[in-house]
Amino acid sequence: MPQSSSPIIALITVGVAVTISVLVRQGRRQSRSTTLAPRERIRPLMITLLDPVISVMIIGPFIWHFVAHSHQHVVVAMVGAIIGIAIGYARARVMFVRAIKETKSVVLRRSGAEYGLVLVLVVLRTAQGSVEHSSSSLAQSLVTGLAGLALVEAISRSAFIVRNYHHRADTTSTLALDADRTE
Repeated sequence: MPQSSSPIIALITVGVAVTISVLVRQGRRQSRSTTLAPRERIRPLMITLLDPVISVMIIGPFIWHFVAHSHQHVVVAMVGAIIGIAIGYARARVMFVRAIKETKSVVLRRSGAEYGLVLVLVVLRTAQGSVEHSSSSLAQSLVTGLAGLALVEAISRSAFIVRNYHHRADTTSTLALDADRTE
């Protein structure tokens, strides 16, 4: 797959990376002033919203390269996407601990699945060149399915965490209002 040399994509990537870096520092500062359980971290909600942007920029062109050439790859990518939704939902349920409305942050629990997905992404990027030139349609289909899974997992995990944030933040606000009324 030819690498995109678009300066716009490069600028967006740098902008998102800098924004995430600043937000990570903000979350670390906030974590130091809060008592958290082991393996928990505070993460500004904006990072959760930017994660899928990075995934689309990295994995999207890779998937597009394969699905543009074959209907079989479209089907395989869709199967991967369906599995990605299920994994994203499960990871969001396991990761999400609570919403912190005041700072628009969430408390997330670290898990081995996080690191496993990063490993899958690294393997995909490493295998990209050899699979592109491979004549094995099975290998190309497998990589397309895994890439579809990784992309949609990032998007769905983010969506489910944001949904949980809004649901829990609304619940927290309602509980606080009810407590104020009873006093």
